[in-house]
Amino acid sequence: MSAPDIKPLEDRLDIIIALLRILAGKEIEERRRMLLSTRKKQEIYELCDGTNEMSTIARKVKVTGEYVRLTIKDLENAGFIIIKRKRGKSYPTKVV
Repeated sequence: MSAPDIKPLEDRLDIIIALLRILAGKEIEERRRMLLSTRKKQEIYELCDGTNEMSTIARKVKVTGEYVRLTIKDLENAGFIIIKRKRGKSYPTKVV
């Protein structure tokens, strides 16, 4: 059995995302500026690509694991990232 073609669905989702960015763009950018108010928080956010586990992010940014955890939690609560779990580890991934 072959997998269904999801290309039409992906195309529609891309359009929906673009429209939401138009409608909420200013609010998103204001919220992003508030959440990413320091260089360290910006670095943490940039490393949220789904390949870095939280302890790896802490090591790369040279901050404590607690600082990363709190920053990630704020970003997750705001909807900017999601957490993917693999083998008991958390991998934050940017949404916007």
